[in-house]
Amino acid sequence: MSKVFLFVEVNVKPGKMDEFINKVKAHGAVIRTEAGCEFLEVYRNTQKEDVLNVWEIWSDRPAWDAHMVNESSKAWQKVAPEYVFGESITVMKNLD
Repeated sequence: MSKVFLFVEVNVKPGKMDEFINKVKAHGAVIRTEAGCEFLEVYRNTQKEDVLNVWEIWSDRPAWDAHMVNESSKAWQKVAPEYVFGESITVMKNLD
């Protein structure tokens, strides 16, 4: 199966960035322990003040799909709207 490469752009509500960074760091630490998560890093976008970017690599699509519906993700989906007003997820494919 092919790896899944994700680039996520998260639009953070004004004035919420510092608190959101703390929350997303904790959530990211949990994600890194999940089966199939090979890489996850969060970056502060230097060109867009209220944007964080996340780079993820998953071993395969079933691993990513399982992540999206597990209890940690369900809990995160309840927390995120307090801090985020939108996000876009780009799924990429390597050029082997």
